Amino acid sequence: MVSNKRVIKGEFERPIIVGSISNWLGKKGDGLTHTHRWTAYIRGMNNEELPFIKKVVFHLHNSFKNPNRAVESPPYEISETGWGEFDLKVTIYFTDNSEKPLELFHLLRLHPPDGNLKTKHPVVSESLDVLVFKDPSESFYNLIKLPDKPPEVLNPSLQIAGDTPMTTAEQMELNKIIDARTKVITDIQKYRDTCKQKETEAISLYQSIQQLDKQKLILQKKLEKYNLLKNNNNNNNNNNNNNNNNNNNNNNNNNNNNNNNNNNNNNNNNNNNNNNNNNKLTTNTPMSIDTPILSASNTTSKATPTTTPS
Repeated sequence: MVSNKRVIKGEFERPIIVGSISNWLGKKGDGLTHTHRWTAYIRGMNNEELPFIKKVVFHLHNSFKNPNRAVESPPYEISETGWGEFDLKVTIYFTDNSEKPLELFHLLRLHPPDGNLKTKHPVVSESLDVLVFKDPSESFYNLIKLPDKPPEVLNPSLQIAGDTPMTTAEQMELNKIIDARTKVITDIQKYRDTCKQKETEAISLYQSIQQLDKQKLILQKKLEKYNLLKNNNNNNNNNNNNNNNNNNNNNNNNNNNNNNNNNNNNNNNNNNNNNNNNNKLTTNTPMSIDTPILSASNTTSKATPTTTPS
């Protein structure tokens, strides 16, 4: 089934505070298992409303009765008494069911950092978490966007302390802590925005490097192809030259063979002609039986007298 909800493209942030405040009970406690009273809560960064939250489930330590406490309306907080610190898991459910529930963890502190176990000052422990929503529906986007003007709080210490009785000095001290905390949270948000901007720049630079790497690979492949074609052409030229040389050698050999054969044929012809001439001479001068054979011994030369003048 295709949803017809209109979607707002992009990533949208909404900062919230997960915190706790604890007070030492002193003589009001039993000194054993109920030494402190504490309240864990989720609130807006500037105490603004959180209309995009459907319910919050606080998962307490297993030693508590009913450790999973669900709060379905603001303020999203629970109060208890105890004696030990533990990691509190908080599950946030959103009004848009397409958004998955989010789990957060918070260290529930009962004692101040200086280790004073019996301090009369409230111990406040808070952490800033930024919720990121990607491509929310239009109706949900209208709930998660920050209000134009944060609500004014006349005395935030009284709002945090609730029903816990506080002297004027304690209220002033807590208000100083709250002001310092607000400044820290604002600075954190400022640095977070700067980090996000730098991260965007880093991603852009990384994408540029990837693009250059792709171009480098393309050029390398082109160069390899060019070198391969060049080598093939050189090999073809060498093969053609070798073939031409072989052809020339073959032609020369053929010519030499032909010349030798011609010379041999001529010599054979000459020999044949000589033999034919000799045969002709022998045939043209036949010897008769009646023809006398003259020899040097049978022939007598008559000398012609020579007269020498006196």
